[in-house]
Amino acid sequence: MPNPTMFFQPEYKNQISNNIILNKGDMFCSQMETFTISVNVVGVMGKGLASRAKYQFPDVYVLYQDMCRQKHLKMGVPYLYKRENNFEKSLLEDTKSIVTENGHRWFLLFPTKNHWREKSPFDGIERGLKWLVENYKNLGISSIALPALGCGLGGLDWRDVGPLMCQYLSQTDLESSIYLPLERPIPPEQLKPEFLLKTNK
Repeated sequence: MPNPTMFFQPEYKNQISNNIILNKGDMFCSQMETFTISVNVVGVMGKGLASRAKYQFPDVYVLYQDMCRQKHLKMGVPYLYKRENNFEKSLLEDTKSIVTENGHRWFLLFPTKNHWREKSPFDGIERGLKWLVENYKNLGISSIALPALGCGLGGLDWRDVGPLMCQYLSQTDLESSIYLPLERPIPPEQLKPEFLLKTNK
């Protein structure tokens, strides 16, 4: 029987450090334990990755709206949703055929905007990454898939965000898979370890 994962390989894959891989493709096909969803803090999942999560994982959307209503979600302080119940799995007889075990799929709601109409603040992205570095072990996160935080709809540039993400994640032993922005081509030199891991912050 063919391995179904072979049909969902990223278009581009490049390991730039012991624990960081760059990917071009669909983050929701990742085999990482935790998916990072870029969100605003006003409860709107209207476009981009957040919109995809809203329809594919409606329980994540319900939790997200509740967090926003209670003003528990703020820039610089992501929230980890440990989604243990697999709704799809409960409908299947042959659970061994599931490629990605969404029953043990966690979601990190990562604020990249205060309001959905605003651009992403670079310092807010950095505070969120610092929070992740300081808290991932206590939260039990072992592997994580992340979009290029604040790029695309957030208006930030990979040239700035890529090195920031890689420099923070390289401080950890967290298996990290970063999915590149697709809005515009990235110069090849900005995908190299010497560019992404430079420490001239």
